[in-house]
Amino acid sequence: MKDSKSTSPVSTPIIKIVRHSLVNDVIFKIVFGSTENAPILRALLNAILGLSGPDRIQEVQISNPYGEKKRIDEKEIVLDIKARDGEDRRYNVEVQLNREPNYVERSLHYLARLFSEQVGKGEPYTTIRRTVGISILDFKLFDDRTDLHSTYRLYDTQHSHELTDVLEIHYLELSKFDQYKLHGDRTPLEKWLHILKFGEIYERGLEPLPQQLASEEGIIMALDAMKRAYADDEVREMIEARLKAQSIEATRREV
Repeated sequence: MKDSKSTSPVSTPIIKIVRHSLVNDVIFKIVFGSTENAPILRALLNAILGLSGPDRIQEVQISNPYGEKKRIDEKEIVLDIKARDGEDRRYNVEVQLNREPNYVERSLHYLARLFSEQVGKGEPYTTIRRTVGISILDFKLFDDRTDLHSTYRLYDTQHSHELTDVLEIHYLELSKFDQYKLHGDRTPLEKWLHILKFGEIYERGLEPLPQQLASEEGIIMALDAMKRAYADDEVREMIEARLKAQSIEATRREV
């Protein structure tokens, strides 16, 4: 880990504890990965992908909906969301709270698996649909740039030619987003980034929700779903178990 070490004689891994936030991976899975909350995920995808007008996703179906409250304490579990839209394009959305070695390779692995599993034995490759990976990160993945949203596709570097858009991956680095106050008109993505990072301020009623956020599709629904999730005792226990598992895993990596 690149975080600074403790000054105590025994090195203790620093864990970023996100308890009351949409960026908490358990809460994210509940709010955006429940079947009844599919419209919230649709709004988030449209914002991240910059889709507007007739190009907007109109329908989204979650392929691995949140349901069973188990195995959250297992360190290897990945709380991601798999979905497809009305055009049968595939999406994998994941939140990662702490820096992890080889995260880029891991994210590509999950994207490639979602891509390859579309074709069964003997089926034509024409059945493959556009596959998009989205990683929402609460740490800096690319320290050498200030951009908080990076998009990658297959590209010929010699001839400056894009091979295809059938595979695409996005990284959103929330730690580079510090717009606590939104001044002036903001893009749908900026509004969603603000809610992902500072949503607890409005969910707890510490400040009134600005009109430009309230008018953005899906944001009020997301805050309501967040409030309901945190009101569930079992969900809070799941969060604590998840944090404990992350702490144990971080300690193991320090040894």
